[in-house]
Amino acid sequence: MAPTNRAAFIPSKQSHPMQVGSAPYSSPGENEITIRTRAVAINPADHLLQKLGILITKYPAILGCDAAGDVVEVHPSLSSRFSTGDRVYGATAPLQNKDGLYAYSGFQEYVVMKMPSIAHIPARLDYKDAVVLPLGVWTAASCIFDENILGLAMPSAGREAGKGKTLIVWGASSSVGSCGVQMAALAGYDVVAVASAKNHDMVKSLGAKMAFDHNDATVVDDIVTFLKGKDVVGAYDAISKKATLDRVCEILDRCDATKKVVASVRPGAEQDATRGVKVTTNFASGKAEIGSAIWPWLERALEAGDMKCMPQPEVVGHGLEAVQTAVDLMGQGVSAKKLVLTM
Repeated sequence: MAPTNRAAFIPSKQSHPMQVGSAPYSSPGENEITIRTRAVAINPADHLLQKLGILITKYPAILGCDAAGDVVEVHPSLSSRFSTGDRVYGATAPLQNKDGLYAYSGFQEYVVMKMPSIAHIPARLDYKDAVVLPLGVWTAASCIFDENILGLAMPSAGREAGKGKTLIVWGASSSVGSCGVQMAALAGYDVVAVASAKNHDMVKSLGAKMAFDHNDATVVDDIVTFLKGKDVVGAYDAISKKATLDRVCEILDRCDATKKVVASVRPGAEQDATRGVKVTTNFASGKAEIGSAIWPWLERALEAGDMKCMPQPEVVGHGLEAVQTAVDLMGQGVSAKKLVLTM
């Protein structure tokens, strides 16, 4: 007999608050597993999708992009990799339906996850720690390593791959930014991080070689001066507002960048490109080969302690009834932390 499932769902377009109620349980298909959720993370996308009603094609809708939990059902195609009881984390897919159902969405008790974006949780870590990574890693990897965007070497290539080359990461203390800093640094790139001064120690602990305060009036001039003579291979704007893109484009225009490309996480950001610098967008939709490479690497790197669960989780509630409050908190703005709910 299938387990009883519940979810936090949006009844209709732009409706607030979410409601909690029963939801269908879905068994996994090929290359899929089903988990009992133990922790979920909140992302800016959750707030924006509910508030603006964009990209959602069917209501009632279930959101949630990051989940961690216990495997309860494994499709035979993955029986050699996962077993019931395994503790896993992964990026979910709330904008995709499975047989007309929101089976892939994170804000429910039982979630279907699909390869390649699933990894085992090291024994030393809690669900709430691992759940801060999935969407941040997937989004950053999609921008930084896609050959049609920045095209940098993946961290699996080792630190020699990016040696002597510099990457700018604006918004380095954000969820996506901190994952980008770590992965680029582990691939050997010299990361120049831009974040609030209070978060400079954090981004340096993740591997950034130098940090600048985005609040400084002279931040653009200071970065351009620092980059003189360096091999700059592009920039990653994890904030992607027009104001940040303007400044990043100016930096690349004024420095001797090998590749004058800014990778952005905001759809439509291309139209905000200035100074002849190219702005490209990719939001967690990287090519299959990127996912197939980055997720096995992530599992090994987290186990070895090379990759850190950052930004640190802040548990703001428990259970589905707390989802709306957590999403509202995200809408107020979050700095250098990831909002998490235990389940």
